[in-house]
Amino acid sequence: MNNSLIDCTVVITTFFSGDKLEKCIKNIDSKFKILIVDNGCEEKNKLYFENKFKNIEYLIPGENLGVPNSYNYALSKVKTRFMFNTQPDVEVKKSCIEKLMIAAGKYPNAAILTPVIYHYGKYFGGGDFGVAKFINNKLLDYKEKKNEIYNTIPSGDLCVDTVTGTAMLIDTIKMKEIGGWDKVIFNYYEDMDICLRFRMNSYEILKISEAEVDHIPFSSHMNEIENDLDYSRNWHYAWSKIYFYRKHNRKLYANTHAIKQLILSFIKVIIYFFITKKRNTYTAKFLGTFCSLFYIKSYYRPK
Repeated sequence: MNNSLIDCTVVITTFFSGDKLEKCIKNIDSKFKILIVDNGCEEKNKLYFENKFKNIEYLIPGENLGVPNSYNYALSKVKTRFMFNTQPDVEVKKSCIEKLMIAAGKYPNAAILTPVIYHYGKYFGGGDFGVAKFINNKLLDYKEKKNEIYNTIPSGDLCVDTVTGTAMLIDTIKMKEIGGWDKVIFNYYEDMDICLRFRMNSYEILKISEAEVDHIPFSSHMNEIENDLDYSRNWHYAWSKIYFYRKHNRKLYANTHAIKQLILSFIKVIIYFFITKKRNTYTAKFLGTFCSLFYIKSYYRPK
């Protein structure tokens, strides 16, 4: 076995994932060490998984750290050069990690290498083909590329500006060099943030055409907590978007967007007052936006 191909630790963050976590693990080759960061603090799962899978270390931080701080927590434990981050609703296809590791050897300046992502078996390129323009470490603009070429499966490896956090192989040395994940963010925009910071430090982000995963979005948790997590997603997406743009020197855009979002969300809350699900969605967006606009920390946590 080529030891350089297993110089990688798999990191999976989980929050009341039910049987999805075990399904995810079974698709990962047992030669890789796996760190589970359980934000739901399910003690019984630690015994179950560590007894059943000898390559697993099950970590319980004692609180819900959120996505970026879960990865920071794992980063402090990882002893390998690379870490492969993913989530319970992702199926890692055969030899995906090995193919990413081979690519890491080919592209030494790459900080992040990601597989081609499928949603329900259908190719998904969203989020991986954004254009991030910056100068003197200041973000000038970000937008999605509107080009049909990005709607087709890549025929070879390619450099991209940003990638989603669905599954990514990260060079831990380079990650520590930029200070890890943003500790202020609880969820959303943490992937775009590290992409920008890596690029500002002259590192590359690669999409590797032969590596593949299949993702079932928004399904990494048990159905019983869907409403709470849906509220949390909307709250944190609204909060993190304002924070991200303000952090990267787009304060005017961030504040203008926040004011528009506040007005729109307030109107929607009134319109959908008697439709609980939609009312809760826009209430979450309103409160997340309000808190971010007025520099109130990202405090909301799903129950």
